[in-house]
Amino acid sequence: MAKNFTVDSTLFKAKAKKLVKQLKLDENKVVREQAGLTAQLLAKITPPFKSFPAMSGKPTYTTGGAMGIGKKAVRAGFYSAVKRMGTVKQWTDKRMKKAIRSGDTAYIQQRLEHMKKSVKHNLRVRDYSDKLRNSQRNNRGRVNRGTQPIVMLKNADVNAGLKRAMNNVGIAKASFALAALRLGRGKAPTWISKHFSKVNTPVKMTKNPARVTFTAKAKGLDVVIRRLKAVERFRMVAMVKRLEQMVRADAKKAGFKTR
Repeated sequence: MAKNFTVDSTLFKAKAKKLVKQLKLDENKVVREQAGLTAQLLAKITPPFKSFPAMSGKPTYTTGGAMGIGKKAVRAGFYSAVKRMGTVKQWTDKRMKKAIRSGDTAYIQQRLEHMKKSVKHNLRVRDYSDKLRNSQRNNRGRVNRGTQPIVMLKNADVNAGLKRAMNNVGIAKASFALAALRLGRGKAPTWISKHFSKVNTPVKMTKNPARVTFTAKAKGLDVVIRRLKAVERFRMVAMVKRLEQMVRADAKKAGFKTR
């Protein structure tokens, strides 16, 4: 899922634009700063998180415990799409031992058709691959309820696949964090920034009119897109409050009374 996110001079209509001129600020710098803060906030409200993050407070890329929550969710999703066959030692049947050892998926699937009490009864049996596991997921990167899992061989390959999947936690956040970094914000946590080489988040800046556009593409952005208008409103209100504080500070320096 790809989405364009734009912060431009239309944000400076009315009160905000008047305050920028009053303070004699560089409009392009203010737009760039606001775009960076917006990208950082979008990273913050991108899953994973324990509960939906508050937009207020010190700008951050994430919330406490988010990485652990993400890995837990990935593990649960992984095993709703993939079932282990088990190791050779866990079976007493010699033919099943041989089939697991040799990777005879056709034989194992045929045997499972007759194991009515098994949780793997009538499931497909295949060699593990990330591509096959990902085919079980929807466009949002989730496994739909009711999806039939696939029994996959071999345990070592399944374990390696799970490790790769869990290592991908943070990619969606990285798509916004990279834009924020390019727009002057601070460093992101390592579990997010390590994915910068995997995401493509182009940032385009123009001066007349003052505009910043960045495009994020990753699974799981549906949560962010639904909240985009709320984020824009929050950033606009926060910006105006900050500008008003700057105006009052200038007035105090000049000796005027302020409320």
